[in-house]
Amino acid sequence: MKRRLLLAGVSVLTACTAVSNVEVRPNGSLIVTSRARNSFASWNSIRNAGMKHANAYCREQNKRMHAISVHTIGVRGVDNESIEITFECF
Repeated sequence: MKRRLLLAGVSVLTACTAVSNVEVRPNGSLIVTSRARNSFASWNSIRNAGMKHANAYCREQNKRMHAISVHTIGVRGVDNESIEITFECF
């Protein structure tokens, strides 16, 4: 029962985020941006959504994801919160 409630809560928080497509930077690194759709999303849920997307991208290539940097943008409850993840697949 507790597990179902936890999964339901995670699903609701995940639905509060939008994740961009993976972009390739000129230096060869990859970048993905995860944004909050409303002010109820936590920084952690926004970050996790972006990290899951980056992991899935690398997994599709049979590689592992390595995060190079994670930057937060915005102020919770004031601005639209977003997190930019720079990573590489190896």
